[in-house]
Amino acid sequence: MKGFLILVDNIDLKILALLKENSRMQWKDIGQLIHMTGQSVGNRIRRLEDMGIIEQYTIATNKAKLGMPITAFITIFLESSNHLAFRTFYEKEESITEVHRISGEGCFLLTAHFTSNEALDDLLAELLKHGNYRVNISIGKLKS
Repeated sequence: MKGFLILVDNIDLKILALLKENSRMQWKDIGQLIHMTGQSVGNRIRRLEDMGIIEQYTIATNKAKLGMPITAFITIFLESSNHLAFRTFYEKEESITEVHRISGEGCFLLTAHFTSNEALDDLLAELLKHGNYRVNISIGKLKS
């Protein structure tokens, strides 16, 4: 494609894949696997961060082992265009771990984790202040 600027190359993609598996991996160890020096790997990682390709480093936790065995995917159908009130609500609600604005059926898709069905029911009651919802409960996580 004319005028297309390649932002990342195959080496960058290999670095990203290794960091995705273990974001705490040392640059030196990454370098050994892709045949580069640790300093060169560090330079590439900083460039990927500066470009906004690497947005954050985080850990994945097992919600069930932390006492939240119920995972719900909730589609929200807002009744008004006052998305600011809904945003204020979901930003304060600790059980909601992801919020996606979606196309198609619904306005937002939430991922939330609960200690009990009662806790889920409490959140659903609060959601009714903003609109209607549809809930799907996870039977089991197959892939992260």
